[in-house]
Amino acid sequence: MATYDTGSGPRWLTVNQIRKQQRMGRETVVAAMLNGELPYEQRGRIRYARVTDVEAWEERRLRKPPTARPVYIHPDLLEFV
Repeated sequence: MATYDTGSGPRWLTVNQIRKQQRMGRETVVAAMLNGELPYEQRGRIRYARVTDVEAWEERRLRKPPTARPVYIHPDLLEFV
């Protein structure tokens, strides 16, 4: 996890900076913002999130246990399960 010196106040990151730091797509970051997972502030056309909020979001994402997905097994292969 990357930490930044916030200095005298909150440091703000753009969507592009967040996606590069987290190594994910822009759509994923924007979806997290719109879903309420990542608090943000929009100034004009640009969305900003605080570094502390990005770090908290990253910790929640990485702590989440993977969810099991149902797997379809063809009826002819059931004897091998």
